[in-house]
Amino acid sequence: MLLAFSARASLPSLFAQETENRVQYRRIPMETYQDKVAGGWLGQAIGVLWGQWTEGKWRTSMVPFDLEDWYKVKPVPQDVFAKVVPNHKDRYWWKSRADGWWKPRERLAESWYNDKANWYIWTPDKMSDQDDLYIEFMFLHSILKSGLDVTGPEMAEDWLQYLDPERTWGANETAFQNFRKGIWPPASGHPRHNANADGIDFQIEADLFGLINPGMPRICKEWCDKAGHMMNYGDGVYGGMAVAAMYSEAFFESDPRTLAEYSLKVIPARSGYAQMVRDVLDAQQKYPNWQDAWEVIFQKWAMKDGKPVDPGDVKANGAFVYIGLLYGGGDLWKSMNISMRCGKDSDCNPSSVAGILGTVLGMKGIPEK
Repeated sequence: MLLAFSARASLPSLFAQETENRVQYRRIPMETYQDKVAGGWLGQAIGVLWGQWTEGKWRTSMVPFDLEDWYKVKPVPQDVFAKVVPNHKDRYWWKSRADGWWKPRERLAESWYNDKANWYIWTPDKMSDQDDLYIEFMFLHSILKSGLDVTGPEMAEDWLQYLDPERTWGANETAFQNFRKGIWPPASGHPRHNANADGIDFQIEADLFGLINPGMPRICKEWCDKAGHMMNYGDGVYGGMAVAAMYSEAFFESDPRTLAEYSLKVIPARSGYAQMVRDVLDAQQKYPNWQDAWEVIFQKWAMKDGKPVDPGDVKANGAFVYIGLLYGGGDLWKSMNISMRCGKDSDCNPSSVAGILGTVLGMKGIPEK
């Protein structure tokens, strides 16, 4: 459906860019454009499916090994559950979505996950249910339904009609509840109404707007401003703008550092997200080893007042997207591994990395495996 949209939505094979009061043109054949769209779409699907079994298991530490194939982790034996830290303060808590009551979850022994012998190779036969993708389906549906001038409230109405409320989390979940209350975009993403306004949500869902705006950063940014404020605000929106801009430029540029630097052009220079990007760019210049860069970046952007930030914090996870891009050198497997090994949201982050690189490579350039 995305390819069909690209052919219908007045996206010519000729794109203009203003430079020093002159207009410079960049050309891309429609066949190449479609191949890169497919590569970007497939890339993000690969990244999130590949990393999904690591998600949430390393929140304050680095994943100790690469994944050279498709891996799953073996179920943790019950006796391991029983031996996990008995101290109440060290437990993770979460809300049961089924009945709304709260229960403690014993923090799984990291020694189990850290032992690669407890992981096994598998072969996926279908795509899993991932909000990285189906929220984008909703954006795309609204565009196809209402046209290129679709509004934020119109997209919100489509959420209410088509999205399962049990399949939304974080800022998206709060936004969905805001829509039900009649709190429409952009107010639905404002911190006044959304406690997760600076979460990762739009950063992992903005890919579409780069894919449908090749080499057109201004229009891409306008789309992100409209869609991003449905559920996020401030850095939460800037993260999506930055990622979408890298997708947009990936139709014409292949160098990861150039793409990372380019993303700074579409977000406020004084924003926290922009400072994070500059810190990662500086770290790459200073530290040849990505693990050394991770140590520095983690302490500044994934910790606050001596405590880990929220697992879904956009700046912490955004930093791990950029570390994967910059240190991966354009290699898909290497880039995904580095981003995954940074921890936190370790399936969403390699998804962003693989989607951007998939756009660079095109579907034809993605490794068969």
